[in-house]
Amino acid sequence: MVGVNATGCGLFGYTGCGTAFELSHSAGGWTKTLLYTFCSESNCADGALPNGDLAIDATKTLYGTALGGSSFGGTAFALSPDSKGDWHYTVIYEFQGGTDAIDPDGGLIFDKSGNLYGTAGGPGVFFPDYFIGSIFVLHPGSQGWSDRVLYTFCSQNCRDGFSPAAALAWGPDGDLYGATNNGGARSWGCRSRGCGVLFSLTSSKEPKYKVLRTLAGADGSNPMSALISDDLGNLYGTTVWDGAFGTGTVFRLSRTANGRWKYSVLHEFSLGRCCANFRSALVLDARGNLYGTTWTGGSGRCYGQGCGLIYKLTPGNHDTWKYTDLYNFTGESDGGWPTGRLAIDKNGNLYGAAAWGGKARTG
Repeated sequence: MVGVNATGCGLFGYTGCGTAFELSHSAGGWTKTLLYTFCSESNCADGALPNGDLAIDATKTLYGTALGGSSFGGTAFALSPDSKGDWHYTVIYEFQGGTDAIDPDGGLIFDKSGNLYGTAGGPGVFFPDYFIGSIFVLHPGSQGWSDRVLYTFCSQNCRDGFSPAAALAWGPDGDLYGATNNGGARSWGCRSRGCGVLFSLTSSKEPKYKVLRTLAGADGSNPMSALISDDLGNLYGTTVWDGAFGTGTVFRLSRTANGRWKYSVLHEFSLGRCCANFRSALVLDARGNLYGTTWTGGSGRCYGQGCGLIYKLTPGNHDTWKYTDLYNFTGESDGGWPTGRLAIDKNGNLYGAAAWGGKARTG
């Protein structure tokens, strides 16, 4: 398994700008290998504070995004292994802002042609105090990688959403799907920023953007994790806040016979099971069960609040879903505040990471 972590950074007055690492399994247990330490170059020209999922190609080269860079607009990077087992870090693109994207923070995904797609949540031209954001694609070429902005949010008086915070996802139809943390129609529950939207973007030469659902608070608000798709084309995701108890929801978007999308709330978190994790996309097993984490809540105590938990949603008759707590973090040796996407193997084992706890209290 490979991943990145982002900690406080000297670029912003702290120490530690994140790493890329590998966890390998053998009969003796798990071994961690450090692949790269960010901000190794002057002024963090190589990037800092990586976040989001990594993408991997057939050569086992890893691709991801980070903040920083020589222009402070963020970077896209590649980590390539050689025959000796050493890893080589390359900045494949530096984001500049303006007509370019800025501050990519959700990770990257490949298409079949080797292009990389992502979202950037940086400030825009119309509302510089807000994180407007954009959807971009990186094309490989003989002269290196080039960037193309496919869509800029707030193009429709912000009813189209703004401030995307998670990776995109491919649907079975070949279109891109995602969520924005803010924007949409104004709502009392989310004040002037809006509660966020769920959207699609066609992958044609002239991409077409469409809002599939505008969140209103009562059905959840502020989605910050990637959507996932099942074989039928249903989309699943989480919201961080609101719903019946104000602490987030798990939802499904399903296409109807007339081509529209139906939004269904599958679960509403209560105060004791607070808050769908802002970085934790759901995972789906072969039986259609959903798994996820919450950032806080549960029975543990981390700085006076819950340390988070792992949960399971099981589909039943008449489109009912059974909620089960699988594990409550204590914040001690088992960690606390789980963050990032869970992974599931062929045997149904779940893998993840926690931002707090452990022997050194560092996750």
